[in-house]
Formats: sequence, structure tokens, C-alpha cells
Amino acid sequence: MDTRLPARLLLAALISLAIGLPAGAQVAAQRPIRVALATVEKDIMSGVAWRAMTQECDAIWAREGITLTWSKTDTGAHVRLPLRFDDREVRKHDPKGEAALGVTLFAGRAQQILVSIARARHVIERRQGFADSSDATTLDIALGLLLGRVIAHEIGHALLLTTRHSNDGLMRAEYDAGDVRPADGGQFALARHERDRLAVRFSNMPSPPQVALAGFTWRDAPAPSLLRARR
Repeated sequence: MDTRLPARLLLAALISLAIGLPAGAQVAAQRPIRVALATVEKDIMSGVAWRAMTQECDAIWAREGITLTWSKTDTGAHVRLPLRFDDREVRKHDPKGEAALGVTLFAGRAQQILVSIARARHVIERRQGFADSSDATTLDIALGLLLGRVIAHEIGHALLLTTRHSNDGLMRAEYDAGDVRPADGGQFALARHERDRLAVRFSNMPSPPQVALAGFTWRDAPAPSLLRARR
């Protein structure tokens, strides 16, 4: 029996996800902290995928009291994070070939985020109902949704200043094709101890831009934090 959903139904479900989910997490700080993502697109995605990605990532962090801007020129942000879409660089920092979707690199007080669009697309292609879909918009929305959650995870490493993973929630170590379905409750939320850590870090935050990150070169990063695709 064919149990696959029609592409039209998948598209409708994914559009509703991209609009945003009800708030399910407590805000980590009394006033929103603004984080600017300075993006570099070495790899290319469609405009549809980009919108789905940014909306999903924004929604995840808004529930934690964090406002994201996707701008290289936002000089008023509390934190500025370089974000690079570059499959080749991700593979370079994943020497064991463990299918890392994203990497957060630490060098002193600076962090940078690497994301592989190609590997995220491969995860989408493995999911039943997407692999043989002829609807490019459906595939692009699914790709953007997954990338938004991957980037939200990597932002968590940078803001929490840790390479550690949790057993569940946003900061778990592995994502798979099931993570392109509607999120339930805390599936992409911080754990209580992570929220507390974030609140402590930003409790006495001065006016921006006081946490602008130092210079960084790709060669001087120690062992990164890797978010992997489940095999």
C-alpha cells in the first residue's frame, strides 16, 4: 500500500510550519537579545528555501528571547556570528565522514558557523514522500525548514559557549529526515539548564555592540562541535 502523502498536502503542512509555531518555551531574558548573522553563501539555495529557513530559525530563537537579524551590517546587535554555507568546509572539519550537517568552530572568544546545504538536501531526499516529489516548492520548503533547525542548533553552541550536546531538544547531537515534520513541544527548544546558562550570560548585558566577535581564520579553529545526520 502506498502511504506517501501527496505533494500538495506536504506543501500545505510545510507552509503552516514556516509561518511559526505556538510559543512553548519560557523566555530566557527579560529583554530580547539581538544576534546578527553575517551570512556568506558559497553554496546556493532558492529564495523559497531561504525564507523557510530564516522564518523557522527566527521562530525557534524568538521563543528563547533572542531576536535574529540576517545582516552583515547590523552594528547594533549584541552578538555577531559569521554564518557560511559551504559544504566543502563542513567536510574538511568532519574528517571521519560522519555526515555533519553543521559545524560551530571556536577560536578563542570567536565563533563561526558552517552549514552544508548539500548534506541537508540529502537528508530530505531520504524521506519517503519527498524523494520522488515533482513539486520543487515542496522540496525547497522542506530543505529550508531543516536548515533553519540546523542553524538554530549551531547558534545554540555559539551563544551557550559550549561544544556539548543534550540528550534531546534543540541541542541534541543528531537530526534526521523525521526532523522535517511538525515540531511538538520542546523538540527544538533549549533545556532548562541551557536556558539558565543563557540567562546568566546575558543578565548584565551592556548596550550593543559590546559582544562583537574577534577576528577569525578558518585554519586556527580547534575541534569543532558537529551536528550530524542520523544514519
